[in-house]
Amino acid sequence: MDQLGAIVLFNKVVETGSFSEAGRQSNLVPSSVSRRIVDLESWLGATLFHRTTRKLNLTEVGRLFHERTRNIVLDLEEARIMAAALEDKPAGLVRITLPASLEQHVVVATALFQARWPDVSFGITSTDRNVDLVAEGFDIAIRAGRLKDSTLRARKLAEVPRRLCASPQYLATAPRLTHPSDIENHSCLALRRNPGDNIWQFKDGGEIVDVRVRSKFTANSGNMLVTAARHGRGLMLSPDWIIGWPIAQGELVKLLPTYPPYPATSALYAVHPYQRFVPPKIKVFIDFLIERFDKDYDWAVHPAETLPAAMM
Repeated sequence: MDQLGAIVLFNKVVETGSFSEAGRQSNLVPSSVSRRIVDLESWLGATLFHRTTRKLNLTEVGRLFHERTRNIVLDLEEARIMAAALEDKPAGLVRITLPASLEQHVVVATALFQARWPDVSFGITSTDRNVDLVAEGFDIAIRAGRLKDSTLRARKLAEVPRRLCASPQYLATAPRLTHPSDIENHSCLALRRNPGDNIWQFKDGGEIVDVRVRSKFTANSGNMLVTAARHGRGLMLSPDWIIGWPIAQGELVKLLPTYPPYPATSALYAVHPYQRFVPPKIKVFIDFLIERFDKDYDWAVHPAETLPAAMM
């Protein structure tokens, strides 16, 4: 048995969640994939998957074996890329996961990138879930705010202003709002997924003011929150990549400009799992994002409006 090939195939099954998809990506029929996994289990003397007619689940041994072998597979991929000498010409598929609120900005960026590097293709998954890049087979994750400690490598793309805002419709009947402390009397819109989201902070001169907010509407997506804000559901504290365009269109109004949020900006990062050698397609694309989302990037302009006329 080709143990190394079987281990690579095992990791592919874990990443894709099925024998058939792993086989398709490896040019094998599902029965061949199944047979090689059985051979691997015999060699290990342990069962790696709980098999049902509808779903594959890792056993405890399978989970531990995957944790120990996925970096080996990643090292092999890095070595393959180095051997192929692709340094001078980025090519291949780049798999990206990102929050839904960044979809349009990044999709437009990929179009501009492909105009320069046509041999690079993209597969993008939109989710506000914190994805395991290695286990799920992604090359890059675009993430916002403070990063958790991990083995992933991160590069900062931008520092984006944060603002307090609400719709004119909401403000027409809302309580007065002249100081951050007044926010406690308002309905607020907050992300559900982050601990501490019920506390908003603002700068009052040299002091930091903590405000406990009342949230009658919470969501795990910035897009849902901005939709609620545009329809008069309450106050929203958010970075410009979510609210820049609605503010520019007059759908939302910036509030308390003399009391800026703390922190005043939210950082955007590109993170990837490659350690010693970063594939050219990954490095060059992240370099491109850093160049595009620099301090002069206008988050209030709809991304599609930045495309050349020939691409629209």
